[in-house]
Amino acid sequence: RIPPNSFEDLRDPMANTEPKTIVLLTVECKGLRNKDTFSKSDPVCILSQKMKNGKWAEIARTETIQNDLNPKFKTKMQMDYYFEEKQELQFTI
Repeated sequence: RIPPNSFEDLRDPMANTEPKTIVLLTVECKGLRNKDTFSKSDPVCILSQKMKNGKWAEIARTETIQNDLNPKFKTKMQMDYYFEEKQELQFTI
């Protein structure tokens, strides 16, 4: 899920004065463990970011790929990248 102000910041250069850029992330997995009983797993990747309050917030999600232990997700996950700032990310499959 795209943060609500991402596109507004692009339209209005004065909306946010912190130096940042938008990055697109592509995810691919190999050799996932099969978690389903009667077929192969149906993986999805969820990207979360640790917020300043210490809680994790979902910022993007890929499509679900049916019956695949080596998925190449087509969905590009978008996030804001802030220069000179530590950003903790978590990828959950």
